[in-house]
Amino acid sequence: MKSIITIDTGTTNTRAVLWQDGEKVEKDFEPVGVRDTSITGDKKRLKEAVKKSIEVVLKDSDVIDHSEVTVIASGMITSDLGLEEVPHLEAPVGAFELAYGMVRKSIPEVFDQPIWFIPGVKNTDKNIWPGSITNMDIMRGEEVEVIGAISQLGMSGPAVLILPGSHTKIVKLDRKNCISGSITTMTGELMEFLTKKSILADSLDESFTDFLDEDALKLGAKTYTSNGITRTAFSVRLLDMYTDYSRNQRANYLLGSILENDIMAIRNTEVFSIGSNDPFIILGNQILSQAFKVLIENNKFIQGRVITREIPDLAGLGVIEIAKLRKVEEDKRNET
Repeated sequence: MKSIITIDTGTTNTRAVLWQDGEKVEKDFEPVGVRDTSITGDKKRLKEAVKKSIEVVLKDSDVIDHSEVTVIASGMITSDLGLEEVPHLEAPVGAFELAYGMVRKSIPEVFDQPIWFIPGVKNTDKNIWPGSITNMDIMRGEEVEVIGAISQLGMSGPAVLILPGSHTKIVKLDRKNCISGSITTMTGELMEFLTKKSILADSLDESFTDFLDEDALKLGAKTYTSNGITRTAFSVRLLDMYTDYSRNQRANYLLGSILENDIMAIRNTEVFSIGSNDPFIILGNQILSQAFKVLIENNKFIQGRVITREIPDLAGLGVIEIAKLRKVEEDKRNET
């Protein structure tokens, strides 16, 4: 039986999923990403992690004939710190452009069959200068998640997709279901730092939101709009000292201020325009997705309906769709 292994490598982690007939069969996770390359100055550890992931999913599924296996990689693995640097494609980019922008590379120390690499996407870089730098953006990995979402949800643009995470990605789909542009914020990293490594750590017990408290969330968002992020963040400590707000309410207050900052970025961006009927599709962590939903629906400047979904292995699902368009199995047979 023919198998596809999808490799998703980020800054800190690598995930491998083995698929047969479009169904997930095995999965492996290795705590190694391109950050290891930047620290050590070589790619040895990353190569070993990808090699191990492939070996684990093949062994667990009893796949012996490697000629029947196709490996496709996406994410930061295609950056200069990854296994094969593939230049970003310039938006607008759809599934077809991603499929035919794939690069095939033999890396025998990782796997005895060639590995396919899917390029990332960047905003147009024409006329970019320091004063317009916020019009520039790049992604590696989120583009396949977008394709996965289109497939799984039966989406049709125009629409705005929000992918919350360490770096939250806001992506605009045009009428042709192409990525027309994106913006990125450091939502998760900022939350991590303020919650665990700042003066707020004691007031938050170094813990994130346990469950959504809409009133506290909205208050944090409202305070941000009039006071900015740094003053609102410090107010979490004041809430601890001078009010009966619970730890979870304080965490919601901080979350509201940071997410409202993202919503301001969406409203003010010049990268793309948002139509009055454009839906917002938020994919990922349930609490983060619901929090975004509450604040977007509370924002009088944004009118589109808001949909939240949590889809496991979204990157792998997107890669499978791209592989179908490229027909990598046919390409493989024609070259042997």
